[in-house]
Amino acid sequence: MTRTAVGVSLTLAVTVPLALPTQAQTGSRLWRQDERVLVTDMSLVEAVAADENVLYVVSPAGIGVYDRRFGRWQPPVTVLDGYAHAPVLSALVDPTDQSVWLGTVAGVVNYSPRMRLYQTAAVSDGAVQLMFDRDDAFSGIYLRNRLGWHFLPRGGVIARPVASLPPAHRQVRTVSVQEVVSRHPEIETMRLGPLLDDRMRSYRYTSAAEVAIAGEVFLGTNGRGVIRYDTGIATFEPLPFGLLAPRASSVTVVPDGVWVGSDGRSGRSGFTWVSSDLQRFEFEEGPRIAGLAMGTVHQVTLHQGDLWAATEAGVTIASHGSSQRLTTVQGLPSDRALSLAGGPDGIWVGTQRGLAFVGNDGVARRVGTRLFEPVRALAGNGDSVWVGSRAGLGLSWTGVDRVVVPPDVAQVPELAQEIVALTLSDSVLVVGLRDRLVWRSVVADSRAPTDDSRVPIAGGWQVERTIPEIGELTSLAADGDAVWIGGSRGFAHYRPATRSFVFHAAPGDVPGVV
Repeated sequence: MTRTAVGVSLTLAVTVPLALPTQAQTGSRLWRQDERVLVTDMSLVEAVAADENVLYVVSPAGIGVYDRRFGRWQPPVTVLDGYAHAPVLSALVDPTDQSVWLGTVAGVVNYSPRMRLYQTAAVSDGAVQLMFDRDDAFSGIYLRNRLGWHFLPRGGVIARPVASLPPAHRQVRTVSVQEVVSRHPEIETMRLGPLLDDRMRSYRYTSAAEVAIAGEVFLGTNGRGVIRYDTGIATFEPLPFGLLAPRASSVTVVPDGVWVGSDGRSGRSGFTWVSSDLQRFEFEEGPRIAGLAMGTVHQVTLHQGDLWAATEAGVTIASHGSSQRLTTVQGLPSDRALSLAGGPDGIWVGTQRGLAFVGNDGVARRVGTRLFEPVRALAGNGDSVWVGSRAGLGLSWTGVDRVVVPPDVAQVPELAQEIVALTLSDSVLVVGLRDRLVWRSVVADSRAPTDDSRVPIAGGWQVERTIPEIGELTSLAADGDAVWIGGSRGFAHYRPATRSFVFHAAPGDVPGVV
């Protein structure tokens, strides 16, 4: 099941209240709008809208845009683009420019992908249904609430009641699930197929849009995204887009995309594979019926073609459609696995109660009989591994059953504090504390030391200043001769050689905690 391409930046999505009458995208100090994309869970569909050219899929997290002419997903419309969510009751494609109109509990919203612009109009009691006059769509849009039908002139902000509507044959309007099912009763007859997943979870249809000229119906669901139904051959086709859960708790880059581990506290537990062109999304939740049941995925890595995940319920190994799990029964110090680092002979596993090594033969053994602290960070260097725990920084290597503290490490007081992240950037080992970095050069030769006094390092440790700009440090990722630093207030790009930082703040540059 391994995939082999360029990574995509994935972050935590957040929403903001409906705001200004005219609203453009949220600005970034450093990036243009087309230089960043927010990918999140869009499986809960509030409304769908479609015509011969475009499909819009509306969820609380944003709007999915599918170009039907070329069969490609466009970058989604999210909080990064100024999307301000209010519960959506209806959606309709504007026949004049293929923009989308949303009827919400507060009024109507028009979003134009070409202009990247929102326009809003407040309407008491919202808009449960939308309609255009096919022969006079340029004039404006009709909308219905509990008081009846209203008309909003194009460019206007006040909708006024109307006494009459266009003839039925000229009405281009939203349709309900009930209307679609009444025209195509087989949708209800065959509902168990598309609405029941491998875990025997049952879903329901929430919204519908029909493109009669193409013989297609698009059905939104409350957890399975959007489903295309071909009325000619009576077949259903899921159109997956987005992540398995709203929060991405871990990301690993592979040659043609990324694997994303989900935060099980915010949705389904498992992985999402996202292709680098944002066109293909595949979900891995483990065996049918039972699933993985692993909670938050703390780290994901590839080792010898298999996908390894450190989770709240041990280490899950997914390989070619099957999966297995390592827990305390198989030799881990704790079922709560926090970190991973691969080597030529196996993989190290940091847990809530110490370190373990799992050989390529699948046998797990504890490393360091005196280490019972949470091991949140590991950095493999050939057949040796740097170990970051609440007790500080240590070193181990293949074939050794202990974690040592090299003499030069013992001389740096900061390295006896809790270590939250580690990474090897080219020939630099970077250690992340909660408020600063400590780093030094490492020898390119990764051969393991033969005794406690020999360690593969050269040059002195450098202690960086505190970094209040990113808040509490959470993660590190190597990038050539530099390193990316994640934190509670955003993230930064740091070059140890020049000791220079470039900061990206939340929520302007990135929408949430990294």
